Amino acid sequence: MKRALAGLAAIAAIVVAPGAANAQDSTQITLLHGIPGVTVDVAVDGAVLIPGFEPGATQDLTPFAGQTLMNVEVRIAGEDTVAIGPIPEFAVPASGNWTVIAHLDADGNPTITPFENNTAMTADGQGRLTVRHTAAAPAVDLVVGDARPIEGAANGASAELELPAGEIAGAQLAPAGGDPIVDVPTVTLKAGTNLVVYAVGSLEGGSFTFLTQEIEVGMEAAAGDDASGDGTPVPTAVNTGEPISNSVNTGVLAAAAGMMMLAGGAFVLRRRSVEA
Repeated sequence: MKRALAGLAAIAAIVVAPGAANAQDSTQITLLHGIPGVTVDVAVDGAVLIPGFEPGATQDLTPFAGQTLMNVEVRIAGEDTVAIGPIPEFAVPASGNWTVIAHLDADGNPTITPFENNTAMTADGQGRLTVRHTAAAPAVDLVVGDARPIEGAANGASAELELPAGEIAGAQLAPAGGDPIVDVPTVTLKAGTNLVVYAVGSLEGGSFTFLTQEIEVGMEAAAGDDASGDGTPVPTAVNTGEPISNSVNTGVLAAAAGMMMLAGGAFVLRRRSVEA
């Protein structure tokens, strides 16, 4: 009976009434697969909802906004082996812009972490760079030349910088307080966007790489822009995502939908309206 009810809930979420769809126009919900080398199935209450979910791929879950998914499991594709879960209840927010990423924790164990994306408008000619540590790696510093604008970011951390629009090249990651060991791919920050860069995979296992997500946020000044007044970018927030445990989850999911591949296996998500 529970599975039948879950199936009916899924159908109801997809065949949504026009009024409900319009209410969710600003809501973006995406599940991101950030575990390199492992294809999985995502099951809800025993039934596979997302089969063959490949690394680097995304799934638009916006139609499930406001729903509670029961007994969520991330399984090895085609098998009954559960990699993450079961999560008894998975509460999908009714609104907002979030990203939930399946990734490795600092010890290399699969986990899921939700991040709320900052869509506040940026200053004219500037964009927002968000860096998220979701890899099996120690705490790291972001190194740009002789500066370290982000320091000591541990697995699950999310830090933001307000920067002038343009190409960002030559950035590196270093163990906290140590010498750089990984080059960050060159990215282009557009004015009025939040460019999110995820470090994923395993540093020790040789699967370490990056994924990117681009969200349009606007062009007007927002709190935290160049607080020094001298053109020096400063972090506007350093937040830690809360991994989803095998107990009730109270707030997860959401982000932009649609993507295009970038060099090095990265991808970009562009925000779009939810169709009725």
